[in-house]
Amino acid sequence: MLLIKNENIINIMEKTLNHVDPRLMGHGTRVAYLIYKILEPQRQFEGIELRDICILAMLHDVGAYKTEEIDKMVIFETIDFWEHSIYGYLFLKYFSPLRELAPAILFHHADCNEVRHLDDPAHQKLAHLISLCDRADIFALQGGVQDYFIKYIDRCRKVKYLDEVVDMYLASSININTVFDSMDADKDFKQVLHNISLSVDDVSGYIAMIVCSIDFRSHQTVIHTNATACIATYLARLIGASEDEIEKVKTGAMLHDIGKIGIPDHILEGTKKLDDAEMEIMKTHVDIGEDILEGNVDEEIKRIALRHHEKLNGSGYSKKLTAKDLTAFERTLAVADIFSALCGVRSYKNALPKEKIVKILTEMADQNLIDKEIATLAINHYDKIIEQIDIESKPIIQAYNDINNERQKIKDSLMREVASL
Repeated sequence: MLLIKNENIINIMEKTLNHVDPRLMGHGTRVAYLIYKILEPQRQFEGIELRDICILAMLHDVGAYKTEEIDKMVIFETIDFWEHSIYGYLFLKYFSPLRELAPAILFHHADCNEVRHLDDPAHQKLAHLISLCDRADIFALQGGVQDYFIKYIDRCRKVKYLDEVVDMYLASSININTVFDSMDADKDFKQVLHNISLSVDDVSGYIAMIVCSIDFRSHQTVIHTNATACIATYLARLIGASEDEIEKVKTGAMLHDIGKIGIPDHILEGTKKLDDAEMEIMKTHVDIGEDILEGNVDEEIKRIALRHHEKLNGSGYSKKLTAKDLTAFERTLAVADIFSALCGVRSYKNALPKEKIVKILTEMADQNLIDKEIATLAINHYDKIIEQIDIESKPIIQAYNDINNERQKIKDSLMREVASL
């Protein structure tokens, strides 16, 4: 069942990444637009291929959100780029439907002699197209003049950019000072980016990728999100939900902490209990989540995702909501969120033992903070739920291990190669 439409997945990705840093607001989409303006007239890529390239361009700097290289990225003549290129490549390889195109991201700031390490000529060209369009947008944002940029890329032929790529850019007649004036109204671009249908598997893949993008801020947050989805799905089945309803609960659970993409690292990864001021900032993740999801997901999924902090006695994040306002599925996610937080490792705590978790859930239910019936189901099926979490977490943990191992190998190899050039 397709719960989120094609165009809405793109909107969610755009909004999620825009919340990371205001300096990146719309940067990925503008780079995607420049690539579209270059490739569309040439008819080398059409349909799904062109859409995937545009999405890749939109996500090209995803690795910077882990390495905090944003300060360097927005400098026109940036020279220190390998770290975020490696992370971006690995992120897209392991957590997105774009794994076949991901090698282009590894070399999207590389010079001509470096990009030759890509075996596929199409990946070489795509890497330099993204690189050139990335610099074009940064140059435009800094108030650069069109004529100077044309002279700059012409000087960079066969050194910074492949000759063919410079020719492709010039053939498009893009004027960086005016090209973005028509972007929002460009129906053909919107058709490619938003309306060429994604498969159900691709939609699921992009949802997982959006959630895992928070990993570049907080490893524990992603593990928590997947555990919460596992618990919520298990509990929804126990209370008699239909398969369609279970999919809605699972989707809401996967998206419930998406707003944490906009929370500062020192709060997300703090090693001590948050003070009152930090807690107020943390609470804004629900508002950020609402901004991202509003109009892009089914209203029921949005409510499930956003009401996981609400207590039945009205003491949650929203003082306006009480027990009568919360559906069974919203109550289910609230229990699943707490269960996951208690049994998981976070930056400020270790996993709690079963006895302690059962005690806390029981006390919260007795105080009318969470649904007693659903909490009882969670307690009665505790061992089975933990077993299921372990099963479903293994692929994610394995991916993290693979990323860490591969990252170091790639970095060591690249540094040796670059030093020998």
